[in-house]
Amino acid sequence: MAHAAGALRVLHESVVREDEIDDLGHMNVRHYATRALASTDRLLGELGVDAACFGSAGPLAHDLPRMFTRYHREQHTGAALEVHGGLIRIDDACLRIYHELRNPAREELAATFCHDVEFRLPGEPEALVIPRAARKELERSLALRPEHGGPRSIDLDAPPVAPSLEDALATGLAFRKPRRIDAADCDAEGRLPAEARPFYMWGGEPLEVRGKPLGPPVFDLPDGGKMGLASMEARSVMVRQPMAGMRIQSFVANVELARKTNLRRYWVFDLDTQELLLANEVVELALHLGKRRAIEFPPEIRADLEARLRPDLR
Repeated sequence: MAHAAGALRVLHESVVREDEIDDLGHMNVRHYATRALASTDRLLGELGVDAACFGSAGPLAHDLPRMFTRYHREQHTGAALEVHGGLIRIDDACLRIYHELRNPAREELAATFCHDVEFRLPGEPEALVIPRAARKELERSLALRPEHGGPRSIDLDAPPVAPSLEDALATGLAFRKPRRIDAADCDAEGRLPAEARPFYMWGGEPLEVRGKPLGPPVFDLPDGGKMGLASMEARSVMVRQPMAGMRIQSFVANVELARKTNLRRYWVFDLDTQELLLANEVVELALHLGKRRAIEFPPEIRADLEARLRPDLR
């Protein structure tokens, strides 16, 4: 059923649980993502996007090749949250969906999201073109993305920047040991779903980088306090579909360092084909955990980040 043009609708309601709080003292980024992904699934159902739209009687599968998140306000245990979302763009073979995660009790915006969704028939790798009749019907439900919902410093549509696998290995960018994608984490087709991608980007057994781990989530400060790196914006791009059994490895590089922020890129490669599977970029903010405010990187921490800097991958 069509909804009023320009309107966002409530798609998800939840309360922040204690087990969703991370080492930085606020809800972890993966729980923001879980709420947004659930909202995308619900919106597609409400819009009536199914196999019949594509002239098929069977089931319809969808993929999310690009996902973007902008974090506005940290959230803590007990906060009641709502996701408001809508369809904001229709391309030949892709829908762009926008969501806002809101804390209505505090009248604040927690995060905003953009999800690009492509459709295909199960077992088929190619995305389906959205038929004209389906597009015309979907256009009746187009919503408007507010100005605060756009990216601040990340280009949603830019092709991902990445080293070659040979370069990444030779220059010590690996930060996780090689592993295989577990079939238990994949769907019936053996495809790794969007919600599992972060665990293969950041998860796995860690490697030491220049004699020590990539960097603790919490740093000691000269004043006796603690500093963490809080995500401000993040984009995830699926370059090639990760599949069960693939032998993969994760890599990372700091590519730009400012007074209070750091731009970090992550990659997952198929070690057998040397192809890039996943590319992530994250803008991080130096956060004083006791004072809950942004700070400049102290000299020692800055020196550590600069030692890993790869501006050529900016």
